Amino acid sequence: MNTPGSTTPWEEEEEDAISKRAAGFFARRRFGSWNDADQGELDAWLAESVLHEVAYLRVETIAARTEQLAEVHTFKVGPEFNRAAPGAGDKFPYRRFVLPLLAAASIALAALWGGPFIASLLQPPDRMDSTDIGGRTLLSFADHTQIELNTSTAVRLRMTTAERTVWLEKGEAWFHVTHDAAHPFTVIMGKHRITDLGTEFLVRRNADNIDVILLTGHASLNAGDTQTATLNPGEEAVATSATLSVTRKTPQELADELAWRRGMLVFHNTPLSEVVREFNRYNQTKLVIADPSIADVKIYAELKTDDFGDFLNLAQTVLNLRIDREGNRILISRRAREETKKAAHLKRSF
Repeated sequence: MNTPGSTTPWEEEEEDAISKRAAGFFARRRFGSWNDADQGELDAWLAESVLHEVAYLRVETIAARTEQLAEVHTFKVGPEFNRAAPGAGDKFPYRRFVLPLLAAASIALAALWGGPFIASLLQPPDRMDSTDIGGRTLLSFADHTQIELNTSTAVRLRMTTAERTVWLEKGEAWFHVTHDAAHPFTVIMGKHRITDLGTEFLVRRNADNIDVILLTGHASLNAGDTQTATLNPGEEAVATSATLSVTRKTPQELADELAWRRGMLVFHNTPLSEVVREFNRYNQTKLVIADPSIADVKIYAELKTDDFGDFLNLAQTVLNLRIDREGNRILISRRAREETKKAAHLKRSF
């Protein structure tokens, strides 16, 4: 099953082919010979698909951005460059010589590497990404690193050729990192820091407390100012401002932790209080335990993150709990004795 926002190998090949075709059209139009027949061919290709239009626009944009970046810089050159233009000063003629070369190079790279290369150049060095309650989004980068943000999550990113740093401001994210020893990948959460050693891992932040689960590879965790740990696959680290503990999880537990990536929550002998807390992360309508005596009732279920109808049905029919709606809240409590007897009678009658 593909994760949301991901592409199949066939789709990636098609995208690469479209990018190369768009780059070819643009290069011929900008730097080669171009006539009415060529224009007709381009117009017909653009009309075939909105994907063609987007690809061509991307190539135009990257060429323009390359020229803008080059145009804001000047440099000193030797007198041999100015012999043909006495009195022209010592500025090298960027517009005449360098800008077309840079634009041509950017087009060639766009054709070779396609969308990821273009996206990486168009993105600012620092950017913010976030999800709303119940939201989920997959971020992909030119080095093939991927980050998936879970519900109500916010990150700040600095993904450049020299630095790869993510600040997890709140929430939960899955990371699949392409290892680069010369450019370490770092995740910062307050005073805590994770450094990639070639990894896939899951991070959840709640204020200054963090929960890190390593799925593959290795990662170095600096918790606070003094505590450190090197995590191995299957290990979970829980860090606070003063403590750091590392435990091992079973393969089933690891799979359950990642269930949100397919829109599910999995509970095994989980207290009702924790079930309610998890559902409230994903939904605007909030579940409330109105009777503290039921907080430790255990739940076994696999349920959708964005639809707690099945959970409410389970609470009523299996756990024999009472459900009351109050505005944007759903109150959960224990049924009165009379209600319990009536429910039992109705069940027998069927």
